[in-house]
Amino acid sequence: MKKSMKRILFIAFVLLGFVACKEDLSEYYDRLDKRKASNEQIEKANAEHEAENAKMEAENEALAARNEERDRWNAEQTLRNAEQALRNAEQDQRNAEQDQRNAEQSALNDSMAHVIDSLLKERNLVYDQNVDLGELLGHQAQNNADQAARNGQLRLMWEDLQHKIDSLEKILADRVEPRLLTMEFVKDDNPSLKENVKCKIIGDSIIECWLPGMLNEKLLKPRFTYEGTMVVIDGFEAESGKTEIDFTRPRTVAVAVSSKIQYYTIFVHSYTGLPLMFITTDGYKEVTSKEVYLSATMNLREDVKTRAAGDVIESRVNIKGRGNSSWKFPKKPFRLKFDEKISLLDMHKDKSWVLLANYNDKSMLRNSLAFYMSSISNLDYTPESHFVELIFNNKHWGTYLLCEKVKISNHRVAVGDDGFLLEIDSRAPSEADSRYFVVSHLENVVNIKDPEVAYGDANYNYAKDFVMKADNALFSNNFTDPKTGWQAYMDMDSFVDWYLIHEIGKNLDSNFDTSCYMHLARGGKLMMGPVWDMDVAFGNMSQTNQSCYKPTGFHIKSTQWYTRLFRDPAFVKRVKERFNYFYRHQNDILANVNADAQYLKYSAQENNEVWHLFNVKTWPNYNIWGSYQNEVQELKTWFTTRMEWLKSEFDKM
Repeated sequence: MKKSMKRILFIAFVLLGFVACKEDLSEYYDRLDKRKASNEQIEKANAEHEAENAKMEAENEALAARNEERDRWNAEQTLRNAEQALRNAEQDQRNAEQDQRNAEQSALNDSMAHVIDSLLKERNLVYDQNVDLGELLGHQAQNNADQAARNGQLRLMWEDLQHKIDSLEKILADRVEPRLLTMEFVKDDNPSLKENVKCKIIGDSIIECWLPGMLNEKLLKPRFTYEGTMVVIDGFEAESGKTEIDFTRPRTVAVAVSSKIQYYTIFVHSYTGLPLMFITTDGYKEVTSKEVYLSATMNLREDVKTRAAGDVIESRVNIKGRGNSSWKFPKKPFRLKFDEKISLLDMHKDKSWVLLANYNDKSMLRNSLAFYMSSISNLDYTPESHFVELIFNNKHWGTYLLCEKVKISNHRVAVGDDGFLLEIDSRAPSEADSRYFVVSHLENVVNIKDPEVAYGDANYNYAKDFVMKADNALFSNNFTDPKTGWQAYMDMDSFVDWYLIHEIGKNLDSNFDTSCYMHLARGGKLMMGPVWDMDVAFGNMSQTNQSCYKPTGFHIKSTQWYTRLFRDPAFVKRVKERFNYFYRHQNDILANVNADAQYLKYSAQENNEVWHLFNVKTWPNYNIWGSYQNEVQELKTWFTTRMEWLKSEFDKM
C-alpha cells in the first residue's frame, strides 16, 4: 500500500513538473518571437539608414563635382583676368607710347609754327625795312636744314615704331617663339677690339664669346638679331650696336614676347678664359734674383667663369725668383709676398704665394694632377692652386699656376705654433740658410724649413731627436710591433698615401732626393706631405738611368725607409687597400685632367706662341709630341698604363 502511494505521489510530481516546464517553454518561445520581431525592425531600420547614407554619398559626390567645376571655372576666370591684365598693360604701354609720339608731334608742330612765324617776320622785314635779301636767304636755308633734320628724326621714329608694330603683328599672327639668332661685337662699335668677334649660341641657354687680345675692361656694345619684341640685358632694354654693357661678369639676356621670355647667360671671356694677373715692378725692373725682393703692383682680374667672376684685386706686392732647376729656364717661376694677408681667387688669406711656370711640362697639368690626387687622399693638406695668365711688366709671360706656398699656417701645414715643416733635400748642404741634420737610413739630409732654428737650439734638437727615434724604431728588431715599432712614431695613413701618389707618378725627385716634405706637431707622429714639385712626374723624364719615363717598375719603393716598411705585412695590407681606392677613382682623376685640359685649351696655345715649346725638346722631356692635344693624351695614356702595371704588382703581394 505504501509503495503504491509513493508511486502515485511520484507520478503526480512528474506531471506537475511537466506542466510547469511547459509553461516556462511557452514564455521562452514568446520571448524569442519578440526578439525576432525586434531584430527585424532593427534590420529594417539599418537598411533604411544605409539607403539614406548612399543617398547622402551620391549628393556629396555631386556637390564635389560641382565644386570641382566651379574651381576649374574660377581658375579659367583667373587666367582670363591675368590675360586681360596683360592686354591692359600692353594697351597702357601703347597708349603711353602714343602719348609720347603725340607730345613729340605737338613739339614738332610748335617748332614748325615758330619757323612759319619767323618766315613771316622775315618777309615783313623785307618789305617794310628793306632787309638784305642775301641774309634772308641764308636764314631760310638754315631753317630748311633744321626742318630736314627734324623730318629725318621723325622718319626714324616712325620706322622704329613700324618695326615694333610689324613684330607685334607677326607675333599675334604666327605665335613666334622668342629666341636670339645672332650676337657679335663689331670693331666699329668697340674701339678696344682688334677685330670683329662672333659669339656662339649654345642650345637655348648659353652664349659664349672669346675676345682677342688682353683687355683691361669689358665695356662693350653687342650687336644682335632676334625673334621677339625686345631684348633685355640684366634688366635693361638693349639696342643692338648702341647699348654699352659691362661683361666682366656673366650677364642674363632675355628675349621677350607678350606671353613668353627666353633667357640666356652670356659669358664674355677675356683672351683665354683664365684670370689675368698683371704684375708691374717699380721702374719696370726685371726679376733676376731668388734672394732679393723687388717692389711691385699686382692687379688680378678674374674671368667670367672663375669662382668670384669679374672681381678685381689690386695690391702692392714683393716679388723674387724661386725654384732650383726651374729657375734656369727662360720662363721663370716667382715667389710673391704681400704686406698683409690677402685672398686670391677665393683661396685662404695669406701673405705668401708662388707662381709655378710649368715650363718643362708642356701639358702644364702634372702639378695640378698630383694636387687633385692629394685632395682625394688621406693627406691632411693639399696646396690650393688656380691657373692664371701672367702679364709681367706689360708683357705676356703665358700660363702660370698660382699656388699657396708650403708653410706652417692654420690653413696650410697645420702643426701649431711649435710644430715643424721638414724637407728631405739633397741641396740643403749647399744652401747657406739651411738647418739640416743627417738620419742613418735616409738617402739625404732633413732640412728644417719652418720655423727658423739655429743648430743646437731646443727646436732643432726636438725635431732631430724625434726623426732619429722614428728611424731607430723602423730598423729595430720589433719594428712591426704597433706599440713599440715604427707606428709609434710614424703615421701609417700619410706614409701610405704619400708613397702611392709619388709611386703612381714615378716622380724622379721623390726617392728622397728633394721636395719630399714631412711635418711634425709636438705630441704627434711624423707625417708625410704635402705633395709638391711634380712637373717631371707621370712620364715627363728622359733620364734612362732612373727609368722614370717608363710606366713600369717601382721607384719610391727602393728607398731605405720604404723598403723596410714593405717588410711589415700591416703596411703592405694598407698599401694594397689604398691603391685599390685610387684605382677605383681612375675615372675621376682622368675627368679632372680632361677638365683642366679643356680649361687651358686656348691658354696653352697662347703660351706656346710666347715660348715655342711644342716642337722642341726641353729638359727632361722624353719625346716631342707636337701639339697640346698630343701632350695631354700622352699623359693620360702613361697614367692608365702605370695604374694597370701597379695593380698587377700589388695584387701579387
